[in-house]
Amino acid sequence: MNVRVVLLLGMFWAGAGAWAENWPSWRGPHGNGVVPDRKGPASFSGERMWKTRLEGRACSTPVVWNGKVFVTGLIGENDAIQAFDLKSGKELWRKKLGAARLGRTQRIGSSANSSPLTDGNLLYVYFKSGTVAAMTLQGEVVWKINLDEVAHPDKILWDRGTSPIFAGGHLVIAVMQQAGTSFLVALNKKNGKRAWITERPFRTIGENGDSYSSPFVEKIDGVETIVTWGGDHLTGHHATTGEQLWFCGGFNPKPERVWRTIASPSGTNGVAIVPHGREDRVAGIKLGGRGEITKSAWLWSARGWGSDNCTPAAHGNRALMLTDTGKARGTLTMVEATTGKQLWQQSLPKSVHTFCASPVVAGNRLYVARRDGTVFTASLTADGMEDLQETTIEEGVIASPVVVDGKVLIRGDRHLVCLW
Repeated sequence: MNVRVVLLLGMFWAGAGAWAENWPSWRGPHGNGVVPDRKGPASFSGERMWKTRLEGRACSTPVVWNGKVFVTGLIGENDAIQAFDLKSGKELWRKKLGAARLGRTQRIGSSANSSPLTDGNLLYVYFKSGTVAAMTLQGEVVWKINLDEVAHPDKILWDRGTSPIFAGGHLVIAVMQQAGTSFLVALNKKNGKRAWITERPFRTIGENGDSYSSPFVEKIDGVETIVTWGGDHLTGHHATTGEQLWFCGGFNPKPERVWRTIASPSGTNGVAIVPHGREDRVAGIKLGGRGEITKSAWLWSARGWGSDNCTPAAHGNRALMLTDTGKARGTLTMVEATTGKQLWQQSLPKSVHTFCASPVVAGNRLYVARRDGTVFTASLTADGMEDLQETTIEEGVIASPVVVDGKVLIRGDRHLVCLW
């Protein structure tokens, strides 16, 4: 690799100081799918370091803290969590949390779509049943509530799918639904009591008000801000109070009636990278301001290489988009976040299968899991991908890859697999 490429990659993925080898949320320690200072495997031999059976199918991504892997799912007819040892795959404990509500379709949905979250002190979980709970890392329940009772009833068309975040010292959950009240709610991390709730009352048509995307948190104009996408609008909310600071529209002017939202936005360099319009469209929106910012916030828009399910990986002034469905599925596009300029575009091997898992970058290695269980890794350069490798875990995958301690964890439909 020449000096120019090394420098460019350093500018792209260089970031904050060293992080422990933990994975506290579904998009990793920085919340953007990128870990600049982490090294994952450069190839897969086809041999699995370990593979352990999960009690029930679910779509949530595991989290890792201090050598323990935490996975939400189903045990019998109950919402449940299983904990495993990262080195061996040995189950450490399991806990049932009450009756589950199965996904509307068990093909791509489940009773546990929302990924767990940890601050290293407690583990927080959220299920389709409405159960939200905090647990010790040893599996003891600290508190448990039902979100339907604390906030507004679940009326989303398919399955709850947004993942909780930390913001303003609270646990925050976004619920966006066409048939019911859309809202953000903050819960006290220590006892589960409601700290604040704010409605998100945008009028939409058809299925457009249903969103399965998760917010991200960023300091904007000196204020810790929750950035939320759904209901044809991007919004910024004060992390401490829930107050809506600004909103941006213009994503669906026609309007189309079936533009529900699955992929989450990613924030970097003061810009939100927003996939919308199914897999067809993507926009760069400048973050910040007051009130309606639609006229001033749009930096760029593009068509033909967005994503329907997969959240972009973003860091510095770069964003990596994986087109997951349609004729262009498997296309990876690297762009400048502030301008939308394409830096390169390449495709993974053609297949009838689509993608649900979001791409992850560790150091200069890319990790992508296809719906059929094929796992890809490649080296990222200034001009594209090199040294593409692949293996298969031989079962369906919806959860995103996790990279810790030189290993890649893949949560499949039936097993948790650790690739070496």
